[in-house]
Formats: sequence, structure tokens, C-alpha cells
Amino acid sequence: MQTLTEIRELAQPPYYKPFSRLMKQWFGEPAYKLTLDAGFTCPNIDGSKSTGGCTFCDNVSFSPALRTGVTRVSEQLEQGKAFYHERFKATKFLAYFQTFTNTYDKVERLKALYDEALDAPDIVGTSIGTRPDCIDAEKLKLLQSYADGSSELWQKKLAEGRTEFKRPFVGIEYGMQTMHDVTADFVNRAHSHAETVEAIALTREHAPDVHLCLHLMSGMPFETDEMIRQSIEECARLRPDSIKFHHLYVYENTVMAGQYAAGEFEVPSLERHVRLAADCLEHMPPDVWIQRLVGEVTSSGVIAPQWGRTKMQIYQAITDELKRRGTYQSVKWRG
Repeated sequence: MQTLTEIRELAQPPYYKPFSRLMKQWFGEPAYKLTLDAGFTCPNIDGSKSTGGCTFCDNVSFSPALRTGVTRVSEQLEQGKAFYHERFKATKFLAYFQTFTNTYDKVERLKALYDEALDAPDIVGTSIGTRPDCIDAEKLKLLQSYADGSSELWQKKLAEGRTEFKRPFVGIEYGMQTMHDVTADFVNRAHSHAETVEAIALTREHAPDVHLCLHLMSGMPFETDEMIRQSIEECARLRPDSIKFHHLYVYENTVMAGQYAAGEFEVPSLERHVRLAADCLEHMPPDVWIQRLVGEVTSSGVIAPQWGRTKMQIYQAITDELKRRGTYQSVKWRG
């Protein structure tokens, strides 16, 4: 049951709960994500499940290690902090393990990498991007030890006066993308939606203090609006703590780039994405934070779509669409 306060907040622009607001509530000021490449791979790359990776994926574009040659996590963090401090005078940061599958290794190596990141100055949390088929109870218990502040690393940081926060923000991000296995098979995800559902249940059981984010993708090849809305409603049913809803874009040097060049599928129009993003927000529960509503639009490596808009202009178009409809996040939620 929604409270009047929740309804009043959501009924005001931007008509949804931006993740940035949560960060300000948690830390008293913005906290910026610093993208990391810790040298992982994926089970649909190394042959354990498939080869070639997701057909839409070009992890090089997300990899500071491959772009700059800097491989140590602590050094990547220092480079990222310097950029955001100069541009925004930022002082608080989340270490974002984004590139490839960041739980795809033994727990001992994961702990060493996560410890290195959380021990760095001005790092107040972390977010771990991964696949739902690459998680287990032991790894989740490790993340829970960070999330509840009981880890030896965080207790030491507190005792030494290097942080004012009793516990860091800890998030895990699962690439759900779609609930339709036929689509997941076409893009070579090499895992099922059932595995996503299982991973969420396991996370809630063993890591209750870890912030759970699900990724959804709009405009996957051959998916109709109805199929995308089904994935949206399924995501809402799974009750994540936050979501990222982003559009399909074709990046150079990917399998999908070749398929697009051959005319095998069409990319979503701006109007379609704005409409579906508004649909997504209408169906999300009122307590779900919105981390993203659009994917990459300005990178030189993006072949299509070419919408000729900045991210901020697209966010404004989504807000304008909700205003036109007279709706807001959760108005169609079936909770």
C-alpha cells in the first residue's frame, strides 16, 4: 500500500525515484561510480557455457584497463577520482566492478579485489556487475559481510578513522535484460530467466543488506512492445531495490554490428524507447530506485541508433511523456 507521502513525491517531476537521491540520503552528498576492470571474463566467452560473449557486448568500451593500460584496481580508482573531483568537486565514490562478470572466480580472489577497492581513500561503497549464473551462497555471504559493516577490512577502516560510515553501500547488479529465453539465446546470454529468479532468491537469503539491481534492455532483436512489457512486469514482480532500463544500441566490432549491417533487425526509435521507459516506470513498485533510463548515446563507437540527443535530453523526454500521460512511477504497479 502506497503512503500519501510516496504518492506526493512520485507525482512531482521527474515522476520517479532517481538513484542519485538515495546516494544523497545515504552519504549526505552525491557518490559517483568509478568503473573498474578487474581482469575477469564470462562463462559465455571462455567456453564453459559458450564462446564469443553476448552479441551486443563490447566490454572494451567499459574497460579502463584496456583503454589506459592501468590494471591495478587502486590505480584505476585514483584515475577515476581525479576526473570526478576536477569536474564536480566530488569527494565520495563507489567502486563499480562493471567489465565482464565480476563474481566469476574463486571467493578468495574476489575478497582480495573487493578489499583493495573498499580500502581505497574516499571509497564509500561498491557495486558488483555480474550474471545470475555466477553467484553462490559463499560469494553472497562475502558481500553481506561488507554490506553489514562486519568485514575485517571495513572494521579496520573505521578504527583508523578513514571512514565516517559504519557500513559501506554494497550493490549487486544482475543482467536480466529480458525474461524471454528465446531472445537470450539469440544474443548468446547462455543462461535462462529461471537462473535469474534463482539468483535473486539466493541473494535475498544470504545477502539481505546488499542492494539488488536488475538490468532491463529495451529494443532487443525481434522483441515486440508486448514482450518488453512482459519483462517489465516480471521485473516488478521480482521486487529489486533498483533497476537500469536501457535501450539496445549497436556497438562497432560486435557480432550484433554485423547482424545489423546485414539488415537482420532494426534498432529502436527514440519515440519507442521513451514510450517504453514511461511504461516501465508506471509498472515499477514505488520503493524501487531508478539508476538508469537510457544506454550509451554519444560514444564514437555507437553505430545505431543515432538519435541526435544527449542523455539529459532523453531523460527530459521521458519525464515529459509521464507528464503528458498524467502518470508516475508505480501508478500501474500490481502489488
